[in-house]
This record gives sequence, C-alpha cells and structure tokens, in this order.
Amino acid sequence: MLRYTLFLLAGVVTSALMVVWLMSLSANTWKGWQPATCLARGCFCEATNSNNAIRQISNTISSLGFVLSGVLMLAYKQRDGQRLTVLYSILLGMSVVIIGLGSGFYHASLTFIGQFTDVLGMFLLAAFMLVYAWERIYNLQPRQTLFIYLVINLGLTWLQIAVPETRRYVFALVLIVALIFEASYRRQTQPRMVTKHIHLGVGLLTLAYIIWILDHTRLVCFEDSLLQGHALWHLLGAVSVWFLHRYYESETT
Repeated sequence: MLRYTLFLLAGVVTSALMVVWLMSLSANTWKGWQPATCLARGCFCEATNSNNAIRQISNTISSLGFVLSGVLMLAYKQRDGQRLTVLYSILLGMSVVIIGLGSGFYHASLTFIGQFTDVLGMFLLAAFMLVYAWERIYNLQPRQTLFIYLVINLGLTWLQIAVPETRRYVFALVLIVALIFEASYRRQTQPRMVTKHIHLGVGLLTLAYIIWILDHTRLVCFEDSLLQGHALWHLLGAVSVWFLHRYYESETT
C-alpha cells in the first residue's frame, strides 16, 4: 500500500508542476507554434481562451487523471504466479502517463505537437493491448513482442504525421482489433483471470465515447462551463485503463 501511495503522490506532484508551469507562461506562448488541426472547426466544445496560456482549462486539468492512473500501474510489483511482468506494466503505465501529459499539453496549447503527443500515448496503449494479446495467443517471446510493438508504433507515428486526420479512426481500429484478439485468447485458453475488470473497463470506455460524441458534435455543449463532456471522457477513460491493468494483473499462470 505504501508503494502505491508514494507513486500516486509522485503523480500528483508531476501533475501539479505541469499546471504551475503552464500557468507561468505568457498567453502569447503558442502563437508561433503550428496549430492543431482541430482549430479550423473548433477543438471540442470548451471555449478557447486566447488570453491564457491554458486555452482549455477543464480539458487540460481533467487530462491529468491519466497521469494518476498511469503511475499506479508503474507501482505494480509482480507476485508469484502473476503472468503480467513488471516490464509490461511499465510499458502500459508509461503509455497512460504519456496520454495524460500529452493530452494536457494539447488542450493547453492547441498546437500540432500537443496533438501529436496526445495521440502518441493513445497509440502506445492500443498497440500494447494488441501485441500482448498476440504474445499470449501465439506464445511469442518477449523480445519478439517488443520488436512487433516497436514496428507498429513506428508505423502509427508516421501515419499521424503524414495523415493526421485519420488518427482517431486508426486508434479506434487498433483498439477494436486488440479487444477482438483478447476475447479470442480467453475463448481459446480460458485463462485464470478476473474478467469483470475488462467488462467494467470496456463499459466505462463505451460510456465515455458516447459522451465524447455528444461533445465533439456539440449536441450537448456549454462552452463556458467547467463541466465539459470531453473532460468527462478523460476521467472515465483514466478509470477505464486502470481496470484494464487490474484485468491483466489478475491473470495467473
């Protein structure tokens, strides 16, 4: 418990330092940066505050929920009989931390580099889910898994630079394929693991995605409110990936 408390405290300090750093910047900081592709039609529902270095305060702060979720994964310590290794927990945790920091920077700056780091973490997460399922289905060696993971992410990185408008669709595709392979693994081998965690995670992610759609399409939109649909997407997503980790760590050999 102490280990998790210390890591969580580190996540809180990291998040606070990021907010303090952003607040210390001039409102003109991002003017020379390449803008995010969403600016042409509006970056989600929350109004853009051009008089502050944090352009979207609610969406920025809520992003840091992923940091807290990710550092809890970094605190994982493998016990006898658990299949999930510390290395894989670190890969998963770091991808979630990158999502949080990248998304926070993205919504604060509304720049292309912010958009890139936000999606980078999402790709790292989805790719991990995919290759970890493959390793368990096809009995891959860890070095093979890591090589495939690297190749997939290099391809996804190139794609979001070359064709950035496809990023959300590609992420959704990789995520869905990963979940299909994960379900296939469970059907084929019937591993000893707590499946309620993955059900809770997918359920929360589905709810979060519905809220994301309502916010993105502005069907439910209150631009100047601190209560933002996209912020709820962040918070529900952070809890969802924590349940994903709980699911992985529940598997025993």
